[in-house]
Amino acid sequence: MSRIAEWLKKAEDLARGHSKQADKVLDRAERFAKERTGHKYDQHIEKGVDEVQRRYGGGEPQGQQPPSPQPPEPPPQQPGQRPD
Repeated sequence: MSRIAEWLKKAEDLARGHSKQADKVLDRAERFAKERTGHKYDQHIEKGVDEVQRRYGGGEPQGQQPPSPQPPEPPPQQPGQRPD
């Protein structure tokens, strides 16, 4: 295994162990890259961020929000029963 491959493997293992911290660093890097390129390559940058997060299991993919919990439906009323 090359030195670069070893370094990447160590970085990936570290990110998996500290995914919240890795997400913060990745978010900062993403903002920096977008600003630096004048937002010309935002789609490519977001795709790269998504792929990195997928590899270490962090973050929600860009452009997707976690599903919001649905409130439970009230039980059906019986005929002749008054609502609470």
